[in-house]
Amino acid sequence: MTYTIFEDGHIASPTGFRATGVSCGLKDGSKARDLALVYSVQPAKVAAMFTTSLTKAAPVFLSQAILSRNRDAMRAVLINSGHANAGTGQPGLTDAVECAKLVADELEIQRDAVLLMSTGVIGVPLPMPKLRDGIRRAVSELDSGGGKRAAVAILTTDSRPKERALRVQLRDGQRCILAGMAKGTRLIHPRLATLLCIITTDVAIEQRLLQQALHHSVQRSFNRLNLDGDSSPNDSVLILANGGAENTPITDAGSREFVAFQESLNALCADLSQQIVRDAAGNGRIMNVRVRGAVSEDSARLVADAVIRSRTLRAAVKRGIPDWGSLLAAVGSSCAEMRPELLDLRVGNVLVLHEGMVAPYDSYTVVQAFSVPEVEFTIDLNAGPVDLTVITCTWHEE
Repeated sequence: MTYTIFEDGHIASPTGFRATGVSCGLKDGSKARDLALVYSVQPAKVAAMFTTSLTKAAPVFLSQAILSRNRDAMRAVLINSGHANAGTGQPGLTDAVECAKLVADELEIQRDAVLLMSTGVIGVPLPMPKLRDGIRRAVSELDSGGGKRAAVAILTTDSRPKERALRVQLRDGQRCILAGMAKGTRLIHPRLATLLCIITTDVAIEQRLLQQALHHSVQRSFNRLNLDGDSSPNDSVLILANGGAENTPITDAGSREFVAFQESLNALCADLSQQIVRDAAGNGRIMNVRVRGAVSEDSARLVADAVIRSRTLRAAVKRGIPDWGSLLAAVGSSCAEMRPELLDLRVGNVLVLHEGMVAPYDSYTVVQAFSVPEVEFTIDLNAGPVDLTVITCTWHEE
């Protein structure tokens, strides 16, 4: 393993990063921290992935425009909670531009070196007087120990902060730090949502490889969460790499250093995504849906999504009822390419269907498999090489 956990690490732990979180009254009736700022002392390479929603929020639209011009010298990310700045039209975009300009002017950096993230209520204009004051105070309070404050400031419906930092061994004598913070639970109200994640690292790496690494990690972590079937107009994942570790720059995807960095980024994203689903589950149950032996990833995802959407199966999981028949029904309704006579189903470690026919099993073991906090379903199509796992959870209200 190329990494170890950085105990008490946070988003500002990598060399050359500063952060803070302040309260400026964005959450009605609350004095909680609601505005976070992450700053790199030196220009940072940046990679990003955004929501696929066609109704992108203003901060997403603006950040994408900035990244079309600047991916090699980013300096700051401003994250506000309480207001999503989505569904706000041109006025919302104007407000986003002003926020980025204020951060740049206060930090005395280029205006295309600031990215934005927002989360909270959709369709409500940003309270700009409060944000103007909050941005000034955030800039004045930036420090290398402020990551914990930032992680709290980005929360909305979350019950706790989600953060992790890793020390990464690139090769003998060359190390770096990876740190991330995230927020997200689910759409508990149709106007309140968002999965946000920001990652910082002091590794020196080419921007194209940073984007490649982020895409690989997100596809295998955040993009395999399907908590409630809804997609926010604000979903964003960013990574900033400022080279503060002074390692030999990573320029080869086949190098030992890149492999070590990719492994560590995979672990960090997986950890943060697991924290999200565990927070979302609350007193409900987590469902791990593994599809093996699919002919393609698209086919595997069709099966996994059908299983996750099954209200009958979700009700069985929530109540601990050993109804694996609803699992079979969901798989069959997926329209994925499969041969029923090759299908195997497992609940936990219990094989309940083999080659399309019921298998001999102890009914008590199936009851147990449906009653654990994390229920696992394995659907083996026995038709191809693809193996994919998607995670969801049941809700108290279901």
